[in-house]
Amino acid sequence: MKTSTSSNSNSLRSTLAALAVVCAVGMAALYQGTMGFEVVSTEDGRRLAVSRQPRELPAAAERMLGADGRVAIVVFFYSSCNAVCSVLGTEFQQMQQEILRRGLQREVRLVSISFDPRDTPPVLANYAKRLHADPALWRMVSVDRELERKAVLDAFGIVVLPAPLGEFQHNAAFHLVDTQGRLARIDDYEEPAQALEHALQLARTTPRGRL
Repeated sequence: MKTSTSSNSNSLRSTLAALAVVCAVGMAALYQGTMGFEVVSTEDGRRLAVSRQPRELPAAAERMLGADGRVAIVVFFYSSCNAVCSVLGTEFQQMQQEILRRGLQREVRLVSISFDPRDTPPVLANYAKRLHADPALWRMVSVDRELERKAVLDAFGIVVLPAPLGEFQHNAAFHLVDTQGRLARIDDYEEPAQALEHALQLARTTPRGRL
């Protein structure tokens, strides 16, 4: 009986030790993924990281965005989306009207980037026409090459997952690229007025051109 009790005790200690290791590894991963428990999701972590350290963008993103001395408010979408992309399109329509009403077009511009290879230039041109996008203020662009597309999505922290019926699941937000071509802030897509004000702050406080 003593031998059996000792064996059970050793087994229990081994199990508890293994559980302790698993918990420690899990807590370490959680600590890293939540930036020291400061955020509750990967999306929150993405936004916090950018707010702390503006992110340099790859050459592919620079070519798409261009550099004209204005802050760019950037969203990612695909033209056949009937969910969050439609919301983003409507919000950009309203933001375009507000920018023009307040005469802010020399400080801020809008850029919609499609990650869907099916969104060819003619498709995007029709989409822009449907939304009454002013080409001097609101550009719609796509990334043709797969490697460049991945580089751009990774730089902005965009996750795109294929879904049934040719759809995609993806995270959405307003991405603010400052006058030095850096991703400087990420705002919630449900707060377009806030995103515009933050873009104006960047336009008026960030030196123009690269350091």
